[in-house]
Amino acid sequence: MTRRLYYDDSLLRSFEASVTAVRERDGAPEAALEATAFYPGGGGQPADRGDLGSSAVLDVTEEAGIVWHRLDAPVVESACLAASLDWERRFDHMQQHTGQHVLSRAFVELARADTKSFHLGDEIVTIDVDHADLPPDLLAHVEERANEIVWEDRAVSTRWTTLEEALRLPLRKPPDVEGAVRIVEIDAFDWSACGGTHVARTGQVGLVHVLGVERYKGGVRVSFVCGGRALRRLREAGALLRGLALEFTSGEADLPRAVARLKEERAALERRLKPLLKDSLDREAARLLESAPVGACGPVVAVQFADRDAGELGPLAAGVVSRGGIALLLATESGGGVARAHFAAPQGTISMGSLLGALCRRHGGKGGGRPESAQGSFPADRVPLALDEARTAALTGPDSEFLA
Repeated sequence: MTRRLYYDDSLLRSFEASVTAVRERDGAPEAALEATAFYPGGGGQPADRGDLGSSAVLDVTEEAGIVWHRLDAPVVESACLAASLDWERRFDHMQQHTGQHVLSRAFVELARADTKSFHLGDEIVTIDVDHADLPPDLLAHVEERANEIVWEDRAVSTRWTTLEEALRLPLRKPPDVEGAVRIVEIDAFDWSACGGTHVARTGQVGLVHVLGVERYKGGVRVSFVCGGRALRRLREAGALLRGLALEFTSGEADLPRAVARLKEERAALERRLKPLLKDSLDREAARLLESAPVGACGPVVAVQFADRDAGELGPLAAGVVSRGGIALLLATESGGGVARAHFAAPQGTISMGSLLGALCRRHGGKGGGRPESAQGSFPADRVPLALDEARTAALTGPDSEFLA
């Protein structure tokens, strides 16, 4: 069994310990210590990183009570080594985790919403709460209450107790462990069964900043950040606002009106351009038909466009069909990885849905549709062959292998 130093002192940054066992797993060396301050991850909190002797600790896991440290270079069994944590990472995790406890209790207190799951990511933290909807005013009250607790600088303490004693506490949810239970208490506010690392006082959380919410599995997923992450987010948001204000030559408070004005101008411009674009596409359809080969069911326009708005394919195909032609049009998206397809044909000629579906199955594409019109996409490297086969099928007509 490995003695967990972080249980006694989550602020411990460095220590010395003897190597009790070594092994190789998945091609990398691992070491077990008689005692460690490295948190092995669990309960939504990631594992610690740092150094053990001259080796870097890349990951930490726990198996049957033994904490294993994954290393970039092996160490010698029985050696007594100095170890140090990546403190910036650890303290960040403690800020986020304690902030989560505070925020989750605030949801219980103000919204009667329990936290069902917690995930501490590299950029943001999320909790899933069992609330059907969170109106903005309620969410704001929850955030304000969480920050009240942070700024009151309440003590955060831990203790071990029996399961029976733990169940007599006002826990947010009953523990799912047997035997001794570790309780993390935020003074007179929250009691939780938790094996993670936490700050000593809520003031060290600094700030709880809710980023947004989204519906998730019948409840709501709340994204937030605390402490240093919150500071960086607000700094980035401030820089963005200042940059936008300069672009619009307006004050930050005037940005909503400036954006609204820009949207109105764009809508007016689009209304003016729409008939011009339709006329241009109609003339383009006529030009394409002039040189199109004629097959069993009429002229066939088969074209691949580079860097063209896929939204123009439909109107262009309609222009071809209105003149009795069959349109097989593809547009490669910016970046070149995928090509969008729009196939159309006059009613009663050949089935575009059948043709596009067969080509998608053959070339790893996706799509389908009705006999008169079908849409989909192809990997860009398959487009030349797919388009050539589509052209041949359309010229051949109903007797084509793709339409039979």
